Amino acid sequence: MRMFVVLVMGLLVGGHAQAAEAWSLVGVYSGVTVERKNMAGSDLFAFRGEGVFAAPIGLLVTVLKEPSIATEWVDLMTEHTVLRTVAEHKNLIYESYALPWPISDRDYVMFELCGYDPVQKVFTIDYESVEDAAKPPDSGHVRAVAFRTFWRLDKIDDTHTKIVVEVFTDPKGLLPSWLINIIQKDWPWQTITGLVKRANQGDLKTDPMLVEW
Repeated sequence: MRMFVVLVMGLLVGGHAQAAEAWSLVGVYSGVTVERKNMAGSDLFAFRGEGVFAAPIGLLVTVLKEPSIATEWVDLMTEHTVLRTVAEHKNLIYESYALPWPISDRDYVMFELCGYDPVQKVFTIDYESVEDAAKPPDSGHVRAVAFRTFWRLDKIDDTHTKIVVEVFTDPKGLLPSWLINIIQKDWPWQTITGLVKRANQGDLKTDPMLVEW
């Protein structure tokens, strides 16, 4: 089944009771272990995907950071635009997604923050929804809320990378929670698979920040 809730993105924010913090296995798909977590005060689950893949970390980071190719590997994404640079490695971005009728299209305004650890050879990228006058809501989209989307890439060796993504969001609108939870369980493995495939197409260069890794 093709995923159509690319909109369902974000990361669990801590501070819940221990029982709410336990991940449970959903399954293993295309080499990605998918888990879910009950969220306190919400009918929506957080989801997590993890696996080790034959792709250099420098190319994977290039894919994650390059807005011009985002629509090539993120299903149903119609736009990924950097609205402005906020600080070094931090941008304000806009994303939109075209969803199948009769579901209304969704969009997000988010901060994007990249982190580099050259000692451990770890790259992270976080997204979190914000309100900003640079892109007010419009009638063509439902403005969704990504509490946080978290990526972590660990270099295993020159050709292998461990990839982790955790997601938790509120797509707003009239989508029932049970439908979101059924479909979004596929998001971690489908989006990680798309990331790896795009990185290995052979047309990209290693991200400059990772050349010495």
